[in-house]
Amino acid sequence: MLFIRLLLSAFTLLICHCGPASGNMHPGARSAGMAHASAALFDFWAVGHNQAGIAKWEHPAAAIYAENRFMLKEMAFAAAAIVLPTPRGVFGLYTCYFGNQLYGEGTAGLAYARMFGKKLSAGLRLTYLYMTFPAGYKHKGTLAAELGIIYELLPGLNIGVHVFNPGRAMITRHRHLSIDERLTTVFRTGLSYTFSEKLLLSIEAKKDIRYAPAACFGAEYMITENIYVRAGLSTNPMQNTFGFGLQTKRLQINMASSYHYVLGYSPQAGLIYIIM
Repeated sequence: MLFIRLLLSAFTLLICHCGPASGNMHPGARSAGMAHASAALFDFWAVGHNQAGIAKWEHPAAAIYAENRFMLKEMAFAAAAIVLPTPRGVFGLYTCYFGNQLYGEGTAGLAYARMFGKKLSAGLRLTYLYMTFPAGYKHKGTLAAELGIIYELLPGLNIGVHVFNPGRAMITRHRHLSIDERLTTVFRTGLSYTFSEKLLLSIEAKKDIRYAPAACFGAEYMITENIYVRAGLSTNPMQNTFGFGLQTKRLQINMASSYHYVLGYSPQAGLIYIIM
């Protein structure tokens, strides 16, 4: 039974293209509802996927996020973050965990972002990434960096670029095989365009150096001043996404779900509390 559960976890990890130690797993139900086409978005959860996107955040805030990938408890993903604006830039603390008692991946990191003029924002994060195994196996961990920028090409049109782990941090060295096991490197670039105060469209291309390129497309529409609906589409693997959000002065509640044509639904939910 233990072997079967371990095999299931490893198989689903490969299908999802999850990098070691959760380093490239995106938090945020708003982003999830838009198929994670988020490289060029200014958003609280950019602290976890393109740190340049928190540069315009104006108030201290804390948030939690949870995802039940493919409705399997063994594939649970949870994250928490704090964002703190200061006169010298915006700081963020971020942590997440994926998996169960048989196999888990997690991160804990510090992010920083700031504006350079009115059009350019830049951010970076230094993160400790780790993997946990059943009792009797040695846990693994390493440090990795990531950085990103967002630039306003035209009023309402932004381009974003993000690189995860450009230095290819090493997890462990297998001396008897002369092999270094390293974290993957992921490049992302995208565009977002605000057609009006009600409609936002976003596209993104992603290249994990281990796999073929992937693309995602997302849209967000404001029904009323406080209610949003979202939808998206991603490739490699092909998935449809949808979601909605409720926003007040102090609280943002977002819910979403993605649908994989073979593995099924993955519901996501998040809450952001803003300290005014």
